[in-house]
Amino acid sequence: MFTHLDENQQPRMVDISQKVAGDRRAVAQCIVQLPKAIKDYLTGQEIVLKKGPVIQTAIIAGTMAVKKTADLIPFCHTLPIHGCKFDVKIVDQGQDYLEIILQCAVNTNYKTGVEMEALCGVSVAALAIYDMCKSISSEIIIKNTQLIEKTGGKADIKQTPLYGLVLTGGKSKRMGKDKALINYQGQPHGQYIYDLLSKYCEQVFLSARPGQWQGTALENLPTLVDEGESVGPMSGILTALQSYPQVNWLIIACDLVYINSTMVEKLIAHARQDLVATCYENADQGFPEALCGIYTPLALKLFTKAKHIGLHCPVKILQMADYQLIKPDNLLDIANVNSPEDYVQIN
Repeated sequence: MFTHLDENQQPRMVDISQKVAGDRRAVAQCIVQLPKAIKDYLTGQEIVLKKGPVIQTAIIAGTMAVKKTADLIPFCHTLPIHGCKFDVKIVDQGQDYLEIILQCAVNTNYKTGVEMEALCGVSVAALAIYDMCKSISSEIIIKNTQLIEKTGGKADIKQTPLYGLVLTGGKSKRMGKDKALINYQGQPHGQYIYDLLSKYCEQVFLSARPGQWQGTALENLPTLVDEGESVGPMSGILTALQSYPQVNWLIIACDLVYINSTMVEKLIAHARQDLVATCYENADQGFPEALCGIYTPLALKLFTKAKHIGLHCPVKILQMADYQLIKPDNLLDIANVNSPEDYVQIN
């Protein structure tokens, strides 16, 4: 959808109020080709004319343009510029001409990116060079203006492989029997969630203690065995992150009885690649339902740090970093069944 048009096809500015601020950086590049007549005014990496120093003036002009981008480009948001740096290289291309390679890097911590600011800055810097040098010769070419780097912000979650993990490695002490083997949907619930995630993930695993599912209905499903002494769901999550550190993980606990395709698709649709995780929100407490979410590779460093300091609660671990919450369509969707009393209430 072209988001600069509303439902009535009228122009609008994109609403970014629900986005999360984060570090964002963009680098744009432009090349200015100057005729050989300019060589007479070249001093090192500066061109000195009667009008003044060309490169220094261009940097000042470009920096001013970065700060004025929202005034020049329709629907660009006004945002804080936390850093703006130009790198300029003058390359002598022999007898025919010079090339000035301009790069403009812009940084912010905000809800939207700075690609337009970087492109605007480098373009105006090039125009300033043209303006100062045109009295010597008008044979000036501005070319190859392009974005060469962008970091931060929301990358397409679909560009990174998505793996699935069914958290089944717990001891089910409160329930008194393995929750993954309880039949809610006509089959063991661990199998049900495995099949559900397989529709969306390239690979799906059960988390497990050594030998946990031997001799059960789940014994033929692929597993990731918790490394070392199990400390609950945190062990399963960390093992998955360590085993495949370059993928996103869709992680679902086996005690989520009402998990369904609609819930999974909503998670995928709203997932943020630039954050540690996207999870459903606990409606009562407002904390992340850490065992129903999508984790990015950024989570590995966070969970490794948590292990070193002896923190084992996934909710508290997530609260140490940037994550996104989405509201469930139905409060019952994220209800978990952990005890015989819970089980009785749903039957």
